[in-house]
Amino acid sequence: MFSVASIATMAACIFLFGLFFSLVINFRYMVKNAEEGVAVTVLFEDDIDQAQIIAIGEKIKQFDGVTECDYISAEEAWEEFSQVYLKDSEEAAQGFKNDNPLAHSSSYAVYVDRIEKQDELVQYIQGLEGVRTVNQLKGATQTL
Repeated sequence: MFSVASIATMAACIFLFGLFFSLVINFRYMVKNAEEGVAVTVLFEDDIDQAQIIAIGEKIKQFDGVTECDYISAEEAWEEFSQVYLKDSEEAAQGFKNDNPLAHSSSYAVYVDRIEKQDELVQYIQGLEGVRTVNQLKGATQTL
């Protein structure tokens, strides 16, 4: 009888440990994915040309810890904006067909491997010539 009780106690302890361990691992995985999903957005000066934008992108990609650097052109930004906000009003979207209101909004979305490096990355990007603004979700990064 004592052997059965001992085996049942050990099985319950191992089960509870396994359950707790799996919860902790899943939580860490979710936090890591959330950290990787927080991007820094880099906007450029209005008079900058495409060659300078590409050069800035190459400099950003060389920064230690950058995992992804996606270029979003002004046309892509307008397309995404109009699909999200003007999907019910085709007439409004057609009114801007030849006049893109987001003409000077090409940008880079930059992702880092560790959230701790994001502040350092923002300072580095702000020091690059041709960069107008660097947007960072400061509240999200501090929480994570």
